[in-house]
Amino acid sequence: MSAMIRRTHVPTGTGQSVKIWRTFLLAGLLLMSMQAAVLAGKGSPAEKIEDASPRIFDSKTGQELTVARAAEQLARADAVFLGENHDSGPGHQLQLELIQALHQLRPDLVISLEMFERDVQGTLRDYLSGRIDEEQFLQVSRPWSNYADHYRPIVEFARKHRLDVLAANIPRRIASAVAKDEQPDPEDRAWLPRETTAPDDAYAARFRATMQGHGGSLSEEKLALYYQAQCLKDDCMAESMADAFASRPRNWPLVVHLCGRFHSDYGYGTAARLQSRLPLLTLGVVSMEAVEPAELATVDPKAEPLTEARARCHVLVVVPEEPSRKEAKQPVAAPRPPATEASAGG
Repeated sequence: MSAMIRRTHVPTGTGQSVKIWRTFLLAGLLLMSMQAAVLAGKGSPAEKIEDASPRIFDSKTGQELTVARAAEQLARADAVFLGENHDSGPGHQLQLELIQALHQLRPDLVISLEMFERDVQGTLRDYLSGRIDEEQFLQVSRPWSNYADHYRPIVEFARKHRLDVLAANIPRRIASAVAKDEQPDPEDRAWLPRETTAPDDAYAARFRATMQGHGGSLSEEKLALYYQAQCLKDDCMAESMADAFASRPRNWPLVVHLCGRFHSDYGYGTAARLQSRLPLLTLGVVSMEAVEPAELATVDPKAEPLTEARARCHVLVVVPEEPSRKEAKQPVAAPRPPATEASAGG
């Protein structure tokens, strides 16, 4: 760029030479402006992702919904599962907008989070009530690496409006022990759910197919242990939500649970375990599907991949695929391994 216009000697002999020089200079400046405009239009992949707004569809009809209309539908439920792709920035922004809209309709809203574990519930409560500051909260609560960008706005919204937030998940160290066929430490037994299940059902089959379908070579024994750890998370999160309903038996709140979508797609996982605990609950399930950013504006809800995606939920959120996932060829719906923070939606 610096070599595009060089310092030019201006002849002093004739007016014609000055005109030629001025013409050359103006042409060079015009070329620079055009190139700058092109570069500004291209933008970085991250900028493109941020500019690509998610779209929302009613899964039953395929009709596109506004945030307000989606919230109206979901507010009729007792519990709403916001199944997510953990790495979707636009998806998380839409989650915040949905929560804000749901709060307008249901001020009794309770937020439940997979991203915090039940042994830090007291710390989370202390932060929400102002008894400790954010630095103290983050030092103790073991937030996910993407907390600041993706979950902090939701927690801060809850803090501002004095909403209850559930640290719903099982401590990771306990799930890790189960996945290794080890017993949790005695002091950790207090965090175990009162009831645990690992049925050999459609959820189990989907779990096995997903884990093996991503290039894995896990033995049946290891798969069974991983599934037990997955179900332990589901039972723990479901119990945390059920306890929130039990604490208000005369006037159930609207409990909105954020989780990787594998935990709630098809009404399986955490959703099924909550339903088994409270059969009279009405559930609303939201899922995400990622598509190429260039296809987002024209994607057809009545064609693949959205036809299959709509079958997973009541409301489908279509988000632009993240460059990091595309480059790494990461699965969209893989469960999170028990001892790691996987990037996909489980």
